[in-house]
Amino acid sequence: MPLPLPQVEGITHRDVTVRGIRLHVAEGGPADAPPILLLHGWPQHWWMWRDILPELARVHRVIAPDLRGLGWSDAPKRGYVKQELADDNIALLDALGLDRVDLLAHDWGAFTGFLVCLTAPERINRFIGCSIPHIWPPAERPSLRRLAQLWYQVALATPGLGQGLMRQGEFTRRVLTAARHNGRYTDFELAQFVDVLKQPDHALAAAQYYRSFLLHELKPIASGGFHDRILTTPSLLLWGRKDPILQGASDSEHRAFAPNLEIEWVPETGHFLPEERPALVVERARSFFSD
Repeated sequence: MPLPLPQVEGITHRDVTVRGIRLHVAEGGPADAPPILLLHGWPQHWWMWRDILPELARVHRVIAPDLRGLGWSDAPKRGYVKQELADDNIALLDALGLDRVDLLAHDWGAFTGFLVCLTAPERINRFIGCSIPHIWPPAERPSLRRLAQLWYQVALATPGLGQGLMRQGEFTRRVLTAARHNGRYTDFELAQFVDVLKQPDHALAAAQYYRSFLLHELKPIASGGFHDRILTTPSLLLWGRKDPILQGASDSEHRAFAPNLEIEWVPETGHFLPEERPALVVERARSFFSD
């Protein structure tokens, strides 16, 4: 039986079929207002935007889908290479009859956002990405520090183990708690994210997110595989100073590949920046998207 949806005042829900799968979409704001597409990350879903959606919906149409395999969207056994997620969301814009949108995204949603901007730049006005490195890192030798940062990804990508960790629940709870620096999740908030991933098909999908990354996407990023793809979309990255994923990330090596990309470090903030600093994200979105 599907889990009940958490509620946010003024937000409605519907299912949209794209590329053969059903995506759950949360929406709000005037239908004719400038649209913003919001893409969440792992281990979360649309509800991570709960403090941001009502504020942006005052003058925008907000559209927050659940990525394939997460939240209340279908969880097929395949299709978790991140270009597939980008293609899903380009198809979602087609299905909703939207030619151009602003894009606000977090974590895997922000990685997907980069790919949407590179694949269909004519569809995105401006892009804000939270808590994600850019995809043009400087060349570096593998280090113990980098390997240590990937330990949880290796665990999740391991066949059988990753799915088991999701179904058990405590691993997801620990990730959410450990990577948040400012404020704490309540037990109710944790349950909204943990319980969805206990479902067998969604647990397998979560493992596939990381297996596909380690097998198909990590090497091209690390070896400069994106250096021939130029980001022309005006973009802003918001990085938490205390985000464990961003320790050692370069904020100055992207100019040749993303000349319109700016990076802002946010002090005393961990990985879950939209929940730790919702007012800041709303302010940056209003300002950046109105330019």
